[in-house]
Amino acid sequence: MKKNKKSTIAAELTFAALALPGLMQPASAGRVEETYNADFQYGNYVESNARMKVDIYEAALSAPIGKSMTASVNLVRDSISGASPVFNSRDPNGNPTQFISGASPTSSCGKSICEQRDAISSSLTYFFDKAALSLGGGYSREHDYASKYFNTALSLDLNKKLTTLNFGASVAFDEIQPSPSSWNSRPADFKAHKTSQQYLLGVSQVIDKDSLIQSNITFGYHNGFLSDPYKWVSFDGGDFQQDNRPRERFEWAWLTQYVRHFDQFNHAALHADYRFSTNDWGVNAHTLDLSWHQPIADGWQVIPRFRYYSQDRADFYQPVFAGTSADYASYSSDYRLAGFGTISGGLKFSKEINELKPFSQLKFQTGFEYYAHKAEYQLGGNNQGTFANFGYYLITAGFNLKF
Repeated sequence: MKKNKKSTIAAELTFAALALPGLMQPASAGRVEETYNADFQYGNYVESNARMKVDIYEAALSAPIGKSMTASVNLVRDSISGASPVFNSRDPNGNPTQFISGASPTSSCGKSICEQRDAISSSLTYFFDKAALSLGGGYSREHDYASKYFNTALSLDLNKKLTTLNFGASVAFDEIQPSPSSWNSRPADFKAHKTSQQYLLGVSQVIDKDSLIQSNITFGYHNGFLSDPYKWVSFDGGDFQQDNRPRERFEWAWLTQYVRHFDQFNHAALHADYRFSTNDWGVNAHTLDLSWHQPIADGWQVIPRFRYYSQDRADFYQPVFAGTSADYASYSSDYRLAGFGTISGGLKFSKEINELKPFSQLKFQTGFEYYAHKAEYQLGGNNQGTFANFGYYLITAGFNLKF
């Protein structure tokens, strides 16, 4: 199975930090937390029309080392099954239509795609009085894709700890070896490589006793094999070729997060996030994320959430191309590079228990979220039709132990 598909799915889940190799997680300056923390999470992602299904199992453990350091380790297992769009063609009326299949023609689990990804990552953070420095890395493996990555992050407190500066950098080295199948015509010994770099600059500012704002800018550079080895492109001239994308991508993103506490509503809080991203493939994207964190009673909290996402199509994307492949330097019909929008809404519940010996705290949480992915939801409109529209939902459950 292709890595790009799973990375996209995982990004839409809440496990993006582990699914995207090397993503920076800025450390927080201050005194190390002198407790052991254990987290366990489960996520179930299902697309409509019997497409992709992903079960995500995640475990994390962090522990203090003396009074100035914290070590952490994270384990993730993804179990993937289902089917995925491979190429587009035209129906008798000339309208685009999707052909959906898997990455391999047969599978022992009865699905077109049936496989597993395992990942491990770890980090070590040293806390100074007004700063924190973190070093980390990890490794991810599936049958046709392997990735190793390293990252570092630094946070620095200023202005009596009302202002925090964040810096981060990461690098990932990926190896792709597509499985021989009816949708991969490359030789069985074909291997390709990809390198990714990411850099983060950010600041968080306490505005007053009830509000906080944080803003980050990230820069990324990817080079190497960036095509999807299991996607195909059809041309009106009769040509039929494998996905062929540029071998470089520059990108940057700006994220601003605002948190407002409301004491009069039983200590509720509003979280409002906006993110703009762009790259030299022509994909400009906007994300608006709103959530309301409402304590109820006896440690219970309910969190309703709304999210809107819109992106422009890549410069080299078309559902079906005119002419032949010789007319284009790059081409892709991957629906993830099309112009589209998603609207989602969900609800999460959590329960915190503080008097359960021998633990200092036990917290449960569960949630449900539904996404509608449609071309017509794109900002400014989209006339590509409804052939690539679908929906998907995400169910999550987990608990955290402090001891």
